[in-house]
Amino acid sequence: MERIVVAFSHEEAQRRILRLLESAGCSPAACCSSGGETIRTVRKLGGAVVVCGFKFRDMTASEVAASLRDTAVLLVLASAAHLDFCEGENLFKLPTPAARSDFFASLDMLCRQEARCPRRSPTQRDEEEVRLIRRAKELLMEVNRMSEAEAHRFLQKRSMDAGLKLAETARLVLEHYAG
Repeated sequence: MERIVVAFSHEEAQRRILRLLESAGCSPAACCSSGGETIRTVRKLGGAVVVCGFKFRDMTASEVAASLRDTAVLLVLASAAHLDFCEGENLFKLPTPAARSDFFASLDMLCRQEARCPRRSPTQRDEEEVRLIRRAKELLMEVNRMSEAEAHRFLQKRSMDAGLKLAETARLVLEHYAG
């Protein structure tokens, strides 16, 4: 259980999961409090098992799962009613309250699965691509009053819908506003 990311928007929920993991001798690779932060962290790690709630401040667990479908698996902990709103091929649900043994059995299964199925490593962007994406996000934030997470999600969605790289979509956004 090496690459575990704990991601909850509520600090108390995050602390409870951290204590539970530490009681079993596990140390997560990172802790996150938003969906955008979780996505960036997992991509930087090159893959992980994400233990999270069903909703973040900026997006849902389903949206995080969709963004990370080739990079991570999610173990979503929430009430049965909230889990009904979660879906994704790389999203696994555990209704709360859950027995400690069920939590660790689920986590162990996902960690073993993650280790056996190497995910694609994130593609490295060159400096020009990073600069284009940053400028496009800044423009969207300024003109459309989006948060950074909203601007990033906008670019990601447009990229996926058009089948383009994120940097190419950023270039098109910059050209659109310049023209």
